Amino acid sequence: MLKDTARQFHKALGVAMQIEIKIDGLSFVNMQLNEAVLAKLLGGARAVEGVPRSTPITVVQTQDLLSRIDAKSVQFLKQIAVNGGEISWGEMRRIFGISDAAAGGWTEFSSSYGKGITRALRNLTGDKSARLVCWNDDDWPDGGRAGAWDDCKVFIDGLALKSLREATGIA
Repeated sequence: MLKDTARQFHKALGVAMQIEIKIDGLSFVNMQLNEAVLAKLLGGARAVEGVPRSTPITVVQTQDLLSRIDAKSVQFLKQIAVNGGEISWGEMRRIFGISDAAAGGWTEFSSSYGKGITRALRNLTGDKSARLVCWNDDDWPDGGRAGAWDDCKVFIDGLALKSLREATGIA
């Protein structure tokens, strides 16, 4: 009877799966995942589905990358590390000395500094599709007035961010 009541209670709460993590055969996590509560908690989280994610690199690779790029690009990556993984277009414009012309300014960044960072990363990793700096296209409005992109952000995530923070002494 008690088991049936517990099952009904868990079903009403939306518990959908049992998760168990074992190390060397010993269970150290055994839990039930409540999808309804998790969805509610993550409801405010920013979804970045379909957005390219940063290619994982080590601390040593990150140090090597920083030695291969220009000073403004190093400052840019350090600011991303300080900011916890992201930087706004307004901050980027100040670092790189880019005008406020939205699309023209982006071209100035991507065809020079962005391309240099990506080329150095790809040469370093040997991965022709490696990518460090990512963004969500939906967060960047088309065209627009001066300053329209200033709050839009690019980001570095995962192991690449962890390595960047360690390599720059931020972690």
